[in-house]
Formats: sequence, structure tokens, C-alpha cells
Amino acid sequence: MDMISQLSDDLLIRILSLVPTKHVMATCCLSKRWLLFWSLVPKLEYDDSSYSDENYATFTKFVYGSLMSNKAPVLESLTLTLGPNFQAIDVGIWIETAVCHRVHAIIVNTLPYEEKGTMISLPSSIYTCETLETLELSGCFCLNDIPFSVCLPSLKTLEIINVEVSSLTRLLSGCPNLDHLVVHREDIDVDIVVPSLRKLNMVNYTGGQKGSGFVIDARSLVSLYIKDDVFNDYHRIEYMPKLEEAYVDITCGVRDHKFLKAFTCARALSLCLSFLEVLSPRSMIFHNLVYLTLNTCVHGWWDLVTHMLQDSPKLRFLKLHDEHDLSLTSIEPPDCWKPPSSVPKCLLHTFEDFEWHGYKGRRGDVVMAAYLIEHATWLQEVAFFSEEFDDKRDTMLEDFTSVAAPSPCFTFYWSSDQGMTYSCYILEKT
Repeated sequence: MDMISQLSDDLLIRILSLVPTKHVMATCCLSKRWLLFWSLVPKLEYDDSSYSDENYATFTKFVYGSLMSNKAPVLESLTLTLGPNFQAIDVGIWIETAVCHRVHAIIVNTLPYEEKGTMISLPSSIYTCETLETLELSGCFCLNDIPFSVCLPSLKTLEIINVEVSSLTRLLSGCPNLDHLVVHREDIDVDIVVPSLRKLNMVNYTGGQKGSGFVIDARSLVSLYIKDDVFNDYHRIEYMPKLEEAYVDITCGVRDHKFLKAFTCARALSLCLSFLEVLSPRSMIFHNLVYLTLNTCVHGWWDLVTHMLQDSPKLRFLKLHDEHDLSLTSIEPPDCWKPPSSVPKCLLHTFEDFEWHGYKGRRGDVVMAAYLIEHATWLQEVAFFSEEFDDKRDTMLEDFTSVAAPSPCFTFYWSSDQGMTYSCYILEKT
């Protein structure tokens, strides 16, 4: 206790800000010096999971008391984790109180609307909060009254998960310095025109229903993650000159390969795209692309392999896999799969590593894999991960023993369903 007593007030307050507010309040009984510390802690964190239905009023009273009594010069954050017993009007008042304290971060996690049945409306003051830097909302929030005069000059991070929102475009228009945006909800209809945006994570799901569409125009974007299984009328993504990595999973209605032009600056790409038309892109070179992952569960993926090999001169790593949340199975390349008309530059100079997860050893699979092995001059390792039965293992292995690989050796991995055990084969050039 003597060592703690020697710490400065500022340091003790900083330590207390790292623990939940109910534990901070418990320190009041330690000594007279600690009596006022709790009211100066700049981070408030509340979780109602330990309160039963019978004593939930105690939790509500505790939040009101500690929040209203907070005297920190700056309220750094308000975090609320709420179960089924909260009252929407209380949450609105708590948020408004935090805004009055010039809060920097508001993080509220609640049950989905389907489980709670009550919607929380944000106070109008939050849309003009000059100090707010982070806003994260999850669950039964209703943002259908967003004013036209949104002004959030300090907002850097916005996260909206399973939240009802009528005009996300309007909200974004008032965030001139937004850096990180996360949106997970049904039927996203939004124009994301945010020049400052560097990270975007968007998940749009309606189980294959029809939706309007989205536009992404964010020239500062560095990292992009999109999952979308909606039959949208349109997808439009503008060119992103600073893009470094992108995960794009759109299984419904991408018009043609021109859609990929927005991603030509990326160094790492993971693609699961279902094209309505198979057209060869023109003037589309992925100058920086080194790591490429393609999903084999959508029609036409084999044509995408051809195009990406041709147009990625620095490609070093290619991974094919059939993992998907929709439980779609791998589609076999046709027997008439046409390799590139000439050996791609990447196979001659940079290509080192090839993985195929969910490899099934079908004729089309063998043709494609054999082409890559045969023409990759600098190939160091090839790994096939298969869940076929053991009696097919030798046949699958024989498919590649006669390939005249230009590199010294490659590795064949076998995986079985029983415990996912692996066998490794080193095939050396004769």
C-alpha cells in the first residue's frame, strides 16, 4: 500500500481508467485520498451482464450517478454493454450526457432488435459533437432521424453493426476526416464518398434478396473488405491509387472483369467474384500485386485465374480455395480451359508459391495445376490440400509425377478428414 501511495494522482487516475467503472467505485473505501479519484477517471465502462432482472434498477441508478458526477476535464470514452433489460430512453440520456462532457469515444453494444424489440434513438446533439472521434454502435439502434446538418469534424472511426439507418450517405457527408468505416447490415444502399477514408469493412447480407446497390469513391483507401450476397442493381467502386490490400466477396451479379480496375494498385488481393459476363479486361495491369487468393466456388473462376496471371507481372503467391460462408462447393474448370496465349511474365520471373485448398483432382483441376507447375521457372513449393478419400491419394499424386517442372522440386500435401492429418511428398526434377 505504501508503494501505491507514492504514485502521483495523475498516474493513479490513469491506472483506474483501465478497469470497469464498478471496480473504480470500489476504491473509494481505501483512504480519504482515493475518495474523489473515481469522479476524475476519464474512461467510463458499464456492463449489465451481472445484474438480474430483480436488481437491474441498481445498475441503472449506478450509471446515472457515476456518469452525472464525473468531473474529468475530458471524457475519453463511454462504453456500454447492454443485455435485454435496458430502457431505450435511459441509453439516449447517457449518450447525451457524454456528449455534454465533450466525449471522445462512444461504444455501445446491445442485443439485436429481433431479440430486444425496442429501438434506441440517438440524441440530436451527437450529430454536431465537435470532440467525438470514435462512434461504435451495435444492435437495436434506429438512425432514421439523421439531420441534414451533420457536422462531426473530429470523427475518425465509425462502426455500425446491425443498426437501422435511413441515410448513411448523409451521415458520412458530415465526417470530413473519417479514417475507418465498418458497416455490417442488411441491404446496404449507400454512396461512400469520403476522400479521407483509409479503411473500409462492409458486409451486406440479405440471403440472396434483391437490393439497390452501393458506390465507393475513396481515393485514400488503403485496406478494403467487402462481403455482399445481395442481387444489387449496381456495384461501383472507383479507382483507389493507394490501395494495399483488399478482400472482395461478391457472389451476385458483378457485370464483368472491368470491375477489377479499381483494385489494380493492390499488393494483396482475395477475390470471390461471380461475373455475369466473361470479358477480357483491357489496359488493366496489377503492377504491385504479389499475393493473390481466388475462391473456386463461383462460376468462371478459371477465367479469372487466366486474366490475373497475364496481368500481374510481380505475382509471387497464388492460393485457390473453396471455403465460403454459403457452403458453396468448388466448381471444376472445364476440360477446355484455355491457359494464357503466352507464358505470363510472373511465371517466368517471380512466381514462387502455389497452394490449392480443397483440391479434388478432377480433369480440369489437373490441367490447370499442371500448367502452373510446368511453366513456373522459380517455383519453390506447391501445396495441395485435399479431403478426398485415401484410395484416391496415389492417383492424385501420379497426376504430377510426369510434369516437367522447371524448378527443382515441389511439395504435395495430403489432408484427410480424420483429424486433418497431412502427408508431404517432395517431387524432385529428374
